[in-house]
Amino acid sequence: MEEIRVGSAVSTAAGVSTGELRTGDMPDGAPITIPVVILRGETDGPTLWLNGCVHGDELCGTYIIHEVLRTVAPGDLTGTIVAMPLLNVTASQKVQRMSPFELFGNGDLNRCFPGDPGGLTTQQMAHHIYGPLKQYADFLIDFHTALTIDVRWALYADAPGEVGRKAAGIAKAFGYKSTLPAPIDILGGSAMMTAARDGIPSFIVEAGGMGAAFDRAVVEDAAERLRNVMRHLGMLQGAVTDYGAQYGFSNFAWVNSTRGGLFENYVKCGDRLEVGTKLGRYFDVFGDVVEEPESPCAGIVLAINNGPVMPTGVVLVHIGLDPQNV
Repeated sequence: MEEIRVGSAVSTAAGVSTGELRTGDMPDGAPITIPVVILRGETDGPTLWLNGCVHGDELCGTYIIHEVLRTVAPGDLTGTIVAMPLLNVTASQKVQRMSPFELFGNGDLNRCFPGDPGGLTTQQMAHHIYGPLKQYADFLIDFHTALTIDVRWALYADAPGEVGRKAAGIAKAFGYKSTLPAPIDILGGSAMMTAARDGIPSFIVEAGGMGAAFDRAVVEDAAERLRNVMRHLGMLQGAVTDYGAQYGFSNFAWVNSTRGGLFENYVKCGDRLEVGTKLGRYFDVFGDVVEEPESPCAGIVLAINNGPVMPTGVVLVHIGLDPQNV
């Protein structure tokens, strides 16, 4: 078998190899490293690259990746899994979205790929991560977490030709009902779109919620769906589960709150919205209802802010537009 080397993780034969990839330096000069796991089967096949926690407070994907690594044996695997379950480690240590060391510019790691070795903190992190990803990955799945326990949606890079077709196949095998064939011109700087432009079929999963909204059932369900993707790719034996019809979207919209207050939502993930559908209500500190915000567009709820404290300008609701059965 050819050598796969990602940081200090080196694989030349079937089995599990672990190590760390250096992505930068702490303010005191100590290295910033992220964990790498290479799970290799006894037969050559595709290399499936798994990213988790690109945003430091989105830990559900980390648990999903860990669950799959625990439940797939090298003897049952054709090909290779390369997993980076905790991409944005300095952000996760602070339980926040972006690195605390990003003091200027765009600190969103999922808008900084392919990175810049001479750029800002997060751009340098992206550079160190994307180099081996581009070198080895045949497929990319990137795991994210939203706001509430009932979040279940996905998107794939709808690139021209085989790249988009193969990504659509992954999305079908994963089987979340709400799925966006993402136009190649959105989410610039995401790992998904950067990889797709480099010929790597790519897919993002949005599963579960942060903090108290984390749930073990979400992890186990998504891990089984990921194993189903691996069966679809010929990496595991067994029949591929058909999860049924999906909704495709033309695009999505983030709607931000225009006022602050104590918020109670009326809708949940998967609900259909019309223009004017009431999304919830705001209370002031005296307990009086001060506003019932309405949806500015029709579609399906992909994520909804659960409050109860709603600052001005944060994401209120994430909407999939023009849902169509596919």
